[in-house]
Amino acid sequence: MTKMSLISVIIAVILVPQLKAFEYLDNLNNPIFNGSQIWDDLAVINPTVLYEDGAYKMWFGGRNVGLQIQIGYATSQDGIVWDELSDPVLTVGSNGEFDSQDLKAICVLHDDNEYKMYYTATNSSAMPRLGLATSPDGITWTKYAQNPILELGEAGSWNESRSHNASVIKRNGLYYMWFSGRNSNFEIGMGLAYSSDGITWEEDQQNPVFMMSPNILWESYYPALPAVIEREDGSFLMAYMGFDGLYRQIGIAHSTDGIQWNRYPGNPIIPHGSVGSWNEETSSGPSIVIIERGFYRMWYAGNSIYSTSTTWSFGQGDIIFDPMGDINFDYSLNISDVIQLVSIILGIQEVNEYQLEIADLNLDEAVDITDLQIMINTILE
Repeated sequence: MTKMSLISVIIAVILVPQLKAFEYLDNLNNPIFNGSQIWDDLAVINPTVLYEDGAYKMWFGGRNVGLQIQIGYATSQDGIVWDELSDPVLTVGSNGEFDSQDLKAICVLHDDNEYKMYYTATNSSAMPRLGLATSPDGITWTKYAQNPILELGEAGSWNESRSHNASVIKRNGLYYMWFSGRNSNFEIGMGLAYSSDGITWEEDQQNPVFMMSPNILWESYYPALPAVIEREDGSFLMAYMGFDGLYRQIGIAHSTDGIQWNRYPGNPIIPHGSVGSWNEETSSGPSIVIIERGFYRMWYAGNSIYSTSTTWSFGQGDIIFDPMGDINFDYSLNISDVIQLVSIILGIQEVNEYQLEIADLNLDEAVDITDLQIMINTILE
């Protein structure tokens, strides 16, 4: 096929609606986890989950009446039924310390021979900042002596009054941190920072990399609580909470570099629940892990009436992803995938081995015009 013929094919499908390449399935038995101990019987919030050696480990915030929010730990064989330790594994600091009031949103990273926990904390100043704790087993934790590791931004900056809610991954020896921030005008967004040791951080010069957008109704008040993973092709997926002034819901976005993000147009993928449900007003604080290729799992917190209810629980759901043909990994088959496939066939776009694999739709170990025909027919059907 000539270049002109390929261009004609592209033009022919420009107006074709995109085809969703994934399905989110909420667990019908939600909520799957409630605090069952004396210290967290009232509420559990902001889970973070790791999948290791065929089992699940979860850290989370919890509290009971009159108690501060502290961090608990639970394990599971299936990600649904959890066995919780009786006591919190990380507690608030002493009076005067930066974490003396509450420990909230957390992210846990298994880094070589230790676990690193990045946690949001407040004290009497009520200005949330980020602390670090380390552990050899995920249960016994030692706080970093020089906490907090990430302070508020300078006066006039995008994060001058908030620096919190971190999501951290390690990639090629470099730590990446996405975190929430707010300025004095209550404009809220998310930034990116880098570190060579996981302790000392330098913000990206383009911060904030993800900002509130009044034109996107479901997150028009603000986006927050990022949970970022590195996908099979080396790109990034972020699950996050959006607030519209009444409901808190969960959406996703993807990025090739962690800086420029493209929101999924079908957001939110986890809306608030129906009237009378356990998450009637709130689906928030997501955590996401890759179990195997094409199968991701999600956990999140829910609340029935945010302004008055203090009862929080956890829900769970699965993302079933069919990557074949989704070359740009935006969870859909559309004209951009067609354009990229044409570029691959013509040899004008460099791609990695994983992209070549998912571009080979007919599984003949070659990427050519037959794969383009299959993609177009799939979209048109």
